[in-house]
Amino acid sequence: MLQVDEKILMDIKRGFSVPPQPDLLLRLQELMSQEEPDINEISALISQDVAVSSTIIKTVNSPVYGLSRSIADINRAAKYIGITGISTLVTGILMRKCFNQCDSSIALEEFWDNAQHIANMSVLIGKNIKLAISTDKLFSLGLFHDCGIPVMAMKYQNYSEIYQYAHNTPSETLTDIEDSLYQVNHATLGYYVASSWRLPKDLCQLILCHHDRTFLLSNNKRCAQVYFSILKMAENIIYQQKHFRDTTDWAYLKNDVLACLDFEEDQYIDLLEDSLSLQESA
Repeated sequence: MLQVDEKILMDIKRGFSVPPQPDLLLRLQELMSQEEPDINEISALISQDVAVSSTIIKTVNSPVYGLSRSIADINRAAKYIGITGISTLVTGILMRKCFNQCDSSIALEEFWDNAQHIANMSVLIGKNIKLAISTDKLFSLGLFHDCGIPVMAMKYQNYSEIYQYAHNTPSETLTDIEDSLYQVNHATLGYYVASSWRLPKDLCQLILCHHDRTFLLSNNKRCAQVYFSILKMAENIIYQQKHFRDTTDWAYLKNDVLACLDFEEDQYIDLLEDSLSLQESA
């Protein structure tokens, strides 16, 4: 399994602009670290930020949650999706707000929208398999797996061109191309960001490894392989929706991903076609 030593992390800290945790998130994590977190206290804290609250309400009422009745306040939203789920949404919203488009060489709104789609698709795939998995963790992985990309885009003005080049060069992974040009890659930066924002350690490790084409062939824990496989399938489906072709990683991982998830190829094709139909009718 890939590892990051302390020297690399210190070099990242000195060389890159990584946004610090906002005060709201620090206070939220403090409440959640209590032995018995109080959902009412958590809801009251989040409700103080009108922009974050309204985004959460909009998200919870979206089709991905499949509510029969709309939810109008944070307390009910927290009780419905749980404190872990609400914390994930808050973290995602705040991280999205921490990066300034003026400083970035990529379109950040498009980037975060794509991450949201991958997160939603990851949850949908999770509901289609017969394995005990956490939808909160799936959503978090989908949302944050590429969180190192905005950091790269803030430092390197040619990053957009390199990113596009990588998507047209399937023989190399994006992280390998980044390493050769910048001596660092977005997965390592993502690991640093996720660790700095105190995301769960297993999630940070998956962020670090999410472009490792040998991950499913290595001696990794079964649960980590399942989350990795769901992410790669979700990435490919969302990429197909937008570009009508596979991601550069998919050809190298497809068979092992399907085997890991006990997915028949027909099941995958049905899921892909259904998602494309939904995209066309949206």
